Amino acid sequence: MQTFIRSNLVLLSLLFFSIHLFCQIHIKIVNIETKLPVEKALIYNESNHLLGLTNIDGIITLDKNVNKIIIRVDGYLPKIEMIGKMDKTIYLFKKIKKKSDSKAVFILKKAWENNKKNNADHLNAYKFDSYVKFTLDMPSDSVRYIHNPKRKLDTLNNKLKGFLEKSMVFLGERTMLYEYDKKLGKKAIVTAYKAGGFSNPQFFNFSIAKSMINNYPEMLKPREMQGTISRLVDSVYINNRKTYVIYTYSHGKSETQFYKNLTFFVDSETYALVKLIGNNSKISNIYYEITYAPYEGIWYTEDEYMKTEILSSNFIKKINKLLPKGLHSITRLNTTATIDSHVTNFTNDISYSPKDFKGYEYVISKEVSYNADEKISALRHDSLTHREATTYNELYRISKAYKLEPKLRFLRTLTEGELELGFFNFDIYSIFSHNLYESFRYQLGGHTNYKFSKNTRIGGYIAKATRDEEVKGGADVTFFINKHQGGELSIKAETDVLPVGRTKIKYLTPKDELSAKTNNIYNGDYFSYRKVELSYQQDFLKNIDITFSFDYQRQRVNFHYKFKDYDESTWFNYVNTAIRLRYAPNVKYIESNNGKYTLQDKPPYYYFTYVKSWKLFENSTSIHRLYFSALYSFLSKLGKTEIIGNIGATFGDTPIMNSFEGNGVAKHGNSIWGRFGLKGFQSFETMKPSSFFSDRFISFQFTHHLRPLRVSEFKSLHFSILYNGLIGWMPNKDVHSHFEFDVPKDYYQEVGFEANKLLLGLVGVGVYARLGAYKVGNLDQNLSIKLTMEL
Repeated sequence: MQTFIRSNLVLLSLLFFSIHLFCQIHIKIVNIETKLPVEKALIYNESNHLLGLTNIDGIITLDKNVNKIIIRVDGYLPKIEMIGKMDKTIYLFKKIKKKSDSKAVFILKKAWENNKKNNADHLNAYKFDSYVKFTLDMPSDSVRYIHNPKRKLDTLNNKLKGFLEKSMVFLGERTMLYEYDKKLGKKAIVTAYKAGGFSNPQFFNFSIAKSMINNYPEMLKPREMQGTISRLVDSVYINNRKTYVIYTYSHGKSETQFYKNLTFFVDSETYALVKLIGNNSKISNIYYEITYAPYEGIWYTEDEYMKTEILSSNFIKKINKLLPKGLHSITRLNTTATIDSHVTNFTNDISYSPKDFKGYEYVISKEVSYNADEKISALRHDSLTHREATTYNELYRISKAYKLEPKLRFLRTLTEGELELGFFNFDIYSIFSHNLYESFRYQLGGHTNYKFSKNTRIGGYIAKATRDEEVKGGADVTFFINKHQGGELSIKAETDVLPVGRTKIKYLTPKDELSAKTNNIYNGDYFSYRKVELSYQQDFLKNIDITFSFDYQRQRVNFHYKFKDYDESTWFNYVNTAIRLRYAPNVKYIESNNGKYTLQDKPPYYYFTYVKSWKLFENSTSIHRLYFSALYSFLSKLGKTEIIGNIGATFGDTPIMNSFEGNGVAKHGNSIWGRFGLKGFQSFETMKPSSFFSDRFISFQFTHHLRPLRVSEFKSLHFSILYNGLIGWMPNKDVHSHFEFDVPKDYYQEVGFEANKLLLGLVGVGVYARLGAYKVGNLDQNLSIKLTMEL
């Protein structure tokens, strides 16, 4: 019996010892100049508690739950380093060297130049499985336990500490199948998911497009490497291959912390990136650990670990200066988010057919919830810790008790301009608006959601304004008939009013739609229309969205205006066929049983519209209408630049509502303060509405947002400069009478300067000046001052 007990104790001791070793990492401290280990370096944690000293080999062993360390040793500059999952070497400086090694620069340049050749996409085809774990965590030891709590805040503090001792804030896991064919494209299928407290995977789908699977990190781009120092510090053997070790850094964030602090491991033969360890904290403090594995002449991403510091210690110190002391125990929390992924079953022994890549690149499998635990467990690289396993139970309990998932879904719809109540989503962005024709307009409407039907959507609205007597409204039915490519067949009927000459771009985001609400506040020239429309929309080639439509429409101008010899009260009849297109190469969608959702949405965008109006009825004209718009956005050291170009052309005579208006949004007024108002969206700020029309035009809008200028711990100044230009032609202006307007044939131009986000991080002020041929009178008559809104 004693032998049995003794043997079991030995086994338990060995098990405990192995688990303890598994939860530790080794940090080596090295002199960057001599490459020699630094002995007796003092290692502190974020709370400035001594963790230990390095041994004669410059090594210290730490627990993996350490997030960040501070290194201090006589004769060297102090340094702060983030810690991840891997053993790592940290280089100390006696004096910062500000010149790169030419060989190191050459190796990194070759690594970037050869990344396509070394990338897995160089193969004709491949596939692999991916396991990803997401966590959001706060250390429990950053919350001080309060004995004999006397206030509700003290009790809350102790409950939080108890929760963090046994559970993380959030834990989610996901498995995916990646497929690739050089001719057919890519496919990423979510095969299983699990999220603490949630049954809907859409709450954490944002991270799918963030993964750098088989993509080189942006920090290796030559532009990103400018201003960083690169040094060849060592050569080691990985996978029995000689590998260069290059250390890059840029100093300046503080005495102890670098903007960039990265170690690149580059294969000496192929110049392939083998491993990357370090942090890039210029924008946000993100720590990377990425390893690549060789496979038949290429290298694929095998492991990827990213840790982001949500609330840095410096930020928390600033916040605590503003908050009551009773909240400091909570705000001391250092919150970190991690994405930990592992690739397995990589193979190129596969052949595909076009149907395998039908639809969008990202898809949620219809069987995503079937045997999810088994599918996730089969691909886990490491077992869940006890604390991680407990997190699922705790979060499910809390989510159910407080009904968190419905509340989060409710908040999510609000950000999209909708209020979800049961099976119906109300449109909240259109409830209230204002223009000079209708005055105050009130509208109630929306559409059904997937709870009503996964294959059909029914929508409608009714609106009434305070100035005109017309009741407006509309109804539509949409059938989702080809979900793989976003196919939507719609039938729509509508009676409403619109400003004359304004081109309404399809495919605007809810944020853009809200921003454009200010465009018609000072516009009073509207026309009424009655319309019945049949349309079909589908995504072609994944990033090209095309809509074909056929409609019958009646139009009547609602102000003093005459077209040719027609009476002013004439209703014009049109049968229109149209094609509308958007090409957005950087937009990524994910397909689910409930439709498609946007994963990534960023410029450039290209819009094209062609409308043919047929003369089939009395009071009708035959015209062709073309419209093209492009939006570009790019970053540089000077800030963010946005460029918008528009071209339009109408062939054939048509009433003024089908011409192109200059998109002026200036308020009428005799003085600069009388014209004080709100800035528009993609508009001309010094141009009055309905003052310029054309049948053919070209416009250009340039906005440059300067890099924020920090003036205090919590305040930055956001300045922007603008330049807008418009030129247009109207060969047969004489067909329009009883209505005064100009044609911008002499080139209309304006400049502007804005100070944005001055109030509540939203409201700013801008000054705009008209220049050139249309400049009038004194300076005051050409200036406009407006409030700006950064949504």
